[in-house]
Amino acid sequence: MNIHRKNTEKSQVVNVPEQQLQDDQYSDPEQRPPVFKTALQEVLCCMIASFAPAASSMSSSAYQSSLSKISEHFDEYGGSLTWSVSSVMLANGGCLLLMGGIADAFGRKNALFIGFFFFTIFTLIGGFMTKSYIALCIFRAMQGATVACATPASAGFLGSTYKDSKRKNLVMSCFAIGAPVGGASGFFIAGVCLTALNWRSVHFFLSMVYGTLAIGVYIYVPNDKPKLDWTHIKSTFKKLDYLGSLLSIAGFTLICFSLTQVDATDKKWKTPYIIVLLIIGILILVSFVIYEIYIPLNPLIPMKMFRNKNFCLAMGVSSLSWMTFFGILNYYAVLYFEKIRGYSAIITACCFLTQPISGTLVSTFAGFTMHIIKGKYLMSIGCCGFLTSCIIWSTLSIHRNYFLGPFWSFMFTVLGADLIYNVANRCALSSVEKNLQSRAAGTFNTIIQLSSTVGLGLSSTILTSKYPLYGTVDEYNDLPALFHAIKYNYYFGIALSGTALLLSFFVDIGTVGVKHEH
Repeated sequence: MNIHRKNTEKSQVVNVPEQQLQDDQYSDPEQRPPVFKTALQEVLCCMIASFAPAASSMSSSAYQSSLSKISEHFDEYGGSLTWSVSSVMLANGGCLLLMGGIADAFGRKNALFIGFFFFTIFTLIGGFMTKSYIALCIFRAMQGATVACATPASAGFLGSTYKDSKRKNLVMSCFAIGAPVGGASGFFIAGVCLTALNWRSVHFFLSMVYGTLAIGVYIYVPNDKPKLDWTHIKSTFKKLDYLGSLLSIAGFTLICFSLTQVDATDKKWKTPYIIVLLIIGILILVSFVIYEIYIPLNPLIPMKMFRNKNFCLAMGVSSLSWMTFFGILNYYAVLYFEKIRGYSAIITACCFLTQPISGTLVSTFAGFTMHIIKGKYLMSIGCCGFLTSCIIWSTLSIHRNYFLGPFWSFMFTVLGADLIYNVANRCALSSVEKNLQSRAAGTFNTIIQLSSTVGLGLSSTILTSKYPLYGTVDEYNDLPALFHAIKYNYYFGIALSGTALLLSFFVDIGTVGVKHEH
């Protein structure tokens, strides 16, 4: 069976896209790839591609700022309220692996257009879900599931279009801005929308943005498959690992449900079905890993990546970092500003402006230095950024001046997010051949998206254990006690980022963008 799988992987290399053949024709890696007719088209394509990984993080963070309004509208509290945030990330992470194969079948431009178009549709529909909280969460999950095909498509498009060079470093650093800075921008978008209108306007604004981007994809992105081969598409759909995708989604859904639902029960962790679902979810994930290794001929995850020690370590660092980033630092920063400090949505949004501004600067720095500074050093610096941010929040007094505490925390947070994403993304793409880069990108983004969801569930559980009123209508009655309980999540974040830092010491990723990686 393993021999047959190797033969299958070899046969996939034969089907080389036309764009890839064009890319191989130019000799100077620093020149503009011939698929771009003008410099403007190249810049626009890079900008459009960066919005693919930003979609789920932007939508999730925008809802983090909208939680108080959504809570009032639907009468939902505590852990169950986090489903409006985590449903996008969970569905996106669960479908990324499957969508990598679909991107290879339809072509990366077509997959990018499909992802943006249906994200626009389901975002728009979600804005009209005012009667049922469950229906809202379902359509938000559909947002994440449909845009999942855009992320591996965009990463695969950029990764295969450019040869290793300083130019590619800049392009990939621009792409890396998407996820962390998109998440930070979501807070500002929500602040403006909530101040001007209501929580539904977040949906309408995002649908306009991604509807415009879908048009941009159709006009400007080069077509890697001018003519669709429906025979090849049908063959690809027949070979897709649907069972593996189902197992991964089911496992993570059950785990996240048990972690977030525990505070809504009377007996907490003594509730039988909470323990049962958690155990079943873990067993399903173990089954998924075993299944992917031994059974499917065309697995969701290119297993050859996991033979690379650097890839495994980089994914471990990224997973722990994103649990800290989205599951702790940004989520509870919103709670601190809006509920504990009593800031309005627009003031909270202004507080978060530090992240996209500094994040852009950090990614630009990475783009200009990745051919000089070894990736392992950049990754260790990123881990130190998350560690420092957690230490700042854990030692913060309840009424600390913004510029003496949270401001610096946000600076260090995006330092960690942008540097780690840049290095880990390049590590993932370089671990496979060009024709598998969409799947490699899907694997990496799946890991960080699902890690964000698990981190959010774990942090909610920790807060509930330290502050029993969390998740009830009285959760904001004792703000000093709530703030003290939140600090235990920052202690947890210190443990996560500290472990990530230790792992980064064993990573051996050299410089990129030169003739040979060291």
